[in-house]
Amino acid sequence: MKKVTNNKNNPINSNSSSTSNYSSTSNSSSTSNSISIPTSNSISIPTSNSISIPTSNSISIPTSNSRSSRRSSRRSSRRSSRRSRRSSYNISKHILINFKTSDFNFTVPKKLIPNKPRIDNDKVRLMVLNRDNMSIDHQYIYNFNNYFVNGDTLVFNNTKMYKYILYGKKEKTGDNIQVYLLREVNKKEKSWEVLVQPARKIRIGNRLFFLDENNEKMLAVVHDNTISKGRILKFNSDLPNKEFKRKINHLGKIQSDIYTDFKNSFLDLSKMQTIYAKKAGSTSPHFPGLHFSKLLLKKLELQGVNFSYITLHLGTNTYEKILVEDLQKHRMKEEYFNIPIKACKLINSSLKSQKKVCAVGTSTLRALESSVSTYNTLNPNKKWTNKFIYPYYKFNIVNSILTNFHPPKSTLIPLLSSFTGYEFLMKAYDIAIKEKYKFYNFGDAMLIL
Repeated sequence: MKKVTNNKNNPINSNSSSTSNYSSTSNSSSTSNSISIPTSNSISIPTSNSISIPTSNSISIPTSNSRSSRRSSRRSSRRSSRRSRRSSYNISKHILINFKTSDFNFTVPKKLIPNKPRIDNDKVRLMVLNRDNMSIDHQYIYNFNNYFVNGDTLVFNNTKMYKYILYGKKEKTGDNIQVYLLREVNKKEKSWEVLVQPARKIRIGNRLFFLDENNEKMLAVVHDNTISKGRILKFNSDLPNKEFKRKINHLGKIQSDIYTDFKNSFLDLSKMQTIYAKKAGSTSPHFPGLHFSKLLLKKLELQGVNFSYITLHLGTNTYEKILVEDLQKHRMKEEYFNIPIKACKLINSSLKSQKKVCAVGTSTLRALESSVSTYNTLNPNKKWTNKFIYPYYKFNIVNSILTNFHPPKSTLIPLLSSFTGYEFLMKAYDIAIKEKYKFYNFGDAMLIL
């Protein structure tokens, strides 16, 4: 065996497994025991793993096995780096998971929950939340126009409510039933998705009938079940579709407030429609729109504020509370919306000019955010949406919203929380209770800028 020397001029064998300035010319260096050659600087030649020559600067000569080890180390490092990037990328997702339904719970005193509309809209109070400076201002709805200027756009939901509760009987037994019309499934077949009470007594094939004041029967057959514990009901009627809906509207009733216990309180339909309601199809009034009077709209128009109209037919999403603790597991029922080209042009123009685009109501906001292009502009659309918005959703179209004060654990609280920030919204609701703002459908209004 030759002595290994520390000589810079010593040539290195190109076929050697070593890439150092030191080489061993004998295969005996790969013995089972390490061979030590004492010099002024002790030189240790380990076994097949590596050759270590401790000098003033320790030098490691890797062998073929250490190359494999090195590759493994690099792979491990890359995997660790990827995990780190994924962890960093999913930080918002991790925070999201920490938000539970119970975080959106609070108590509203019953005395703050009215069960009928106000006669005088001017008495509606308006809480104004400014997200830029985190301020809260107390106004009345007649001052709403003061927060908008020429070129801003207000987006209204022009849906119209119909009388969606039918009282009937089972044909065979004569048992009383209630049918809640949710949405029209097929116009030609006159089939509707409905909820029935008591549900346990209503099965596929059951025949139901409904009587008008002249004791004329309208028959229907339970055609199918739905995944949301509802039924598909087919009405046996030869009437044209418009006349059929007129008949349904004549037979039906509306309930004043499904959030509360006023179960036997029914109101005149005319008092539950907005002044701009046009397209029939909702089972619920568009409550934020009820705050607008003709005078208020005229003041906004004179200021140069644009009015844009879209349609989203409200279903039971408005009433439902979240029943699961994990927000990500909640599923919204689908609702139909229509955004015309004219509305898109007005809204996109305001966005381009960095003006306000104010959604009147959470239903309007959900429709707009369900039709966003890849360029973050609004697309015209006609489709169904089950969009559920919760922290930390990034809003693309809407930059301000007018809404009411909503119930705890409803789908609307996480939506507003994602718009304002959780702490700011909870603070506002706490102040609203202390200041005796009215809550829910016929309550006061909140404007978020």
